Amino acid sequence: MIKRTLTGACIVAITVGFFFLRKIDVRYFDILILALAIIGTIEMVRAVDKLTVTQKILTCLLPILFFECWIFLSWKVSLYIAVGFFLVSLALLVIDHKHTTLSSVAYSFLCAIYPSCFLIPCLLANSLQSNSLIALILIFLISPCADTMAYVVGITFKGKKMCPTISPKKTISGGIGGLIGGILGSLILYFIVKGNFVFGYSFPQWLFFALVGLFGAVLTEFGDLVESVIKRQLGIKDMGNLLPGHGGIMDRIDGLLFASPFIFFVFSLI
Repeated sequence: MIKRTLTGACIVAITVGFFFLRKIDVRYFDILILALAIIGTIEMVRAVDKLTVTQKILTCLLPILFFECWIFLSWKVSLYIAVGFFLVSLALLVIDHKHTTLSSVAYSFLCAIYPSCFLIPCLLANSLQSNSLIALILIFLISPCADTMAYVVGITFKGKKMCPTISPKKTISGGIGGLIGGILGSLILYFIVKGNFVFGYSFPQWLFFALVGLFGAVLTEFGDLVESVIKRQLGIKDMGNLLPGHGGIMDRIDGLLFASPFIFFVFSLI
């Protein structure tokens, strides 16, 4: 528990540090997203362990080239790189047909898409014309609030399991606690930033934040379950061991990956 708490405190400190660096240049925050994508992809490649050496290299190179081109050049260049990756991956079925299988190509696609694709909304949120900082804070706030409340409520009240065949430790009480955590985290942010929030609708702002927190928490818990299914099918407990008491980066951002597209989409409509 102490190890988990200390690691969590370090994660919070690093994230907050990048938010402060963002005031100097928004691209500093893009670098954080790039790092998450690279580490997440490497963890996926190591966990899958069904790729050829060539596939491992190509898959790990994709987020580096994709996000660097997005940050420093153009998203159009990134799109060309993504298309090139898929074409080369399929070409390996012919070029290296003795070692490359359709199954390994599919796993390569999974390793490349799963961490990176869902982090793209973070880049997009970082470039919003208005409320970009608030959107980013919500992306990085709702998921840990939901996870923390789900953990605390779950071990306190226990009760009926949510999805015992997928994640035996998750309980319904923990799931409800996670939803409450997402709403509370979002509302706390609202009361802090409401003077700086640009909102062009007559809809109550506090209710808007509460709903974003609720649905963000739902997607966070769904992301946790998706990660649990992947780990169960791969026969592993954690995606990595970079974060003592938490597992790997993917074990921490699994919920964020699913919540970020929703939060960006909602804020892009404002």
